[in-house]
Amino acid sequence: MANPEHLKILKQGVEVWNKWRENNNHVFPDLRQVDLSCTNLEGANFYKASLYGSKLSGSNLKFVSLKRADLERAELENGALFGVNLIGANQKWR
Repeated sequence: MANPEHLKILKQGVEVWNKWRENNNHVFPDLRQVDLSCTNLEGANFYKASLYGSKLSGSNLKFVSLKRADLERAELENGALFGVNLIGANQKWR
């Protein structure tokens, strides 16, 4: 399950999330098995985040950094993936 603190920060919006990531670059976010379907995450920094089993279907993921993120079993159907950075990401998607 996801770290509730990480999810709470993300739900405050991408700007707050990215600022937190900037100030806490030593923390690797745990967002396992969260439902973020149809969420606007444009420009979010998910570097080394665990999104294992998360539902991102229909989400706006434009220009998101998923560099070295764990995407195993993540649901990404119908998401806007333009300009996404997937370098080193675990790409075992359902």
